[in-house]
Amino acid sequence: MKSEKTFELILLALFFVFSWWLMDKSFGYDAAQHQFRIARHQIGDFGLHLSLARSFSWGDNYPPELPFFPGRPIPYHYMFDLVVGLLEKIGLRIDVAFNGLSALSFTALLYFIYKLPQIIFRKSRLLGVLSVLLFLFHSGLTFVDFLKGKSLSFALFGDVWGLPDYIHKGPFDGSLISIFFTLNVFLNQRHLIAALAISLGIVYFLLFAIKKQKQIPVTVLVSIGLLLGMMSRLHSMIFIGNGIAIGLLLVLLRRVRWLLAIYIPIIAVSLPHFLQIASLRKLQNFYELINPGFLVPRPLAVPEILRYWWLNLGIALPLLPLGVLLAKIKERNIFYCFLPLFVIANIFQLSYRIDHNHTLINYFLIVGNFFISYILWLLWQKRLGMKLLAFFLLLVLTVSGVIDLMAVKNDFQYTFPDAPANRFMAWVKESTDKRAVFLAREDILDPITLSGRYNYFGATYYPQVMGYPIQERRESMIKFFEANDKVTIEQMKSEGIDYIALPVVPPSGFWYRVDREFFEDNLKTVYSDEDVVVYKL
Repeated sequence: MKSEKTFELILLALFFVFSWWLMDKSFGYDAAQHQFRIARHQIGDFGLHLSLARSFSWGDNYPPELPFFPGRPIPYHYMFDLVVGLLEKIGLRIDVAFNGLSALSFTALLYFIYKLPQIIFRKSRLLGVLSVLLFLFHSGLTFVDFLKGKSLSFALFGDVWGLPDYIHKGPFDGSLISIFFTLNVFLNQRHLIAALAISLGIVYFLLFAIKKQKQIPVTVLVSIGLLLGMMSRLHSMIFIGNGIAIGLLLVLLRRVRWLLAIYIPIIAVSLPHFLQIASLRKLQNFYELINPGFLVPRPLAVPEILRYWWLNLGIALPLLPLGVLLAKIKERNIFYCFLPLFVIANIFQLSYRIDHNHTLINYFLIVGNFFISYILWLLWQKRLGMKLLAFFLLLVLTVSGVIDLMAVKNDFQYTFPDAPANRFMAWVKESTDKRAVFLAREDILDPITLSGRYNYFGATYYPQVMGYPIQERRESMIKFFEANDKVTIEQMKSEGIDYIALPVVPPSGFWYRVDREFFEDNLKTVYSDEDVVVYKL
């Protein structure tokens, strides 16, 4: 027992060191130079998450709104960014807050991935470690394309070690092999890590109680329900997945009497958030609920579906059903609880973009890997030939993930100045109201939103994928930037706009026909530098 605890403590330490390295490789902060450091593949997501965090630490974003589209409640799951913002507000540096919370969450996630298969099958360190390896180094056929045209030599290891980028970044580069099943998705979506860690922790707690024939007090069940309900604001897709999987778990494992105590609090806590989301979206702006095939090329056909998943899962595709077949009935029932997540993600569209369904698949694959690990564990119990087969299968299952990890290690790091190095951001932070709204150019790394303020129509990708009526605001944006009468200025004020920020040299994409003389004559200039001029309404 003592040796087991020692082993787990060592494992937790290793998990945390790896987790911190992983998070720090994708995001950091230079305190001496006052600048953000963001890996190339994280820029798009971090433009949103840093802005949200700053809206709570440097701004006053209560009730929460999207910094890039003020005036409407945010339908997005913002809780992780809220916690990061509050941590920065009490004095923690933003990278320590972001990466610290992420690393702790990832450590917890890895720990529960290690522990869960030992509850489902049997107590075995090997079974747990195999499950962690299969999660960290995903199965797929990336390695096949990597090896094309290369000879098997020691130089091959150098090619792997120095790999500067992902070989496949589907669907963004047109590839069928998706980037959503690599660790990149967890580096971008830190809230997904936290949501999965909490989810697996709850599943572990419930399975442990069921296996040990323990009764859970009603107060504890209600607390679980409150925690699960809160997750609608942490990660709404994982919230939906939990609602399905945990409900089935209680039914199939004959704990139906726990349902009410858990699901009434879930509904009570989450319903206001989902009603808020529903109220924001007009019917004509909504997406089609039934959209089968996930990211499989159209027109859909069974061979294309099988090919897509063969490319993305590799030999895990045939091994997974084999692992389920070899499992006992009670163990299979646990798999069946999570199988609907994969099915739903391949039939329905649950968000404004079909690729957002990947989170349900990520959740399902974690559980699916337990059953593949079980096969490897069974083989390892046999003679030498079977042990060698298990080792070979593990190698093929993880080699693509190892290759993709090198892209994380070697990714290009982009720097962006923060206040006070960025004088404009320093002025925005120190000289404007915490709820000030700017009419400004669109930018992913937006100095206005990174200063905790609102951009009336900021980077349009973010509000677009959340279902905001962007066309209506785009028309207003054009009218306001091209204002040449005082009536339009009054309309801007009625929209809550406090400042207009004009670039000194219009960048590409800023195509508005701005009457600068009109603004100079009718508005007060409150800030200017070599890049931007700001007028107060």
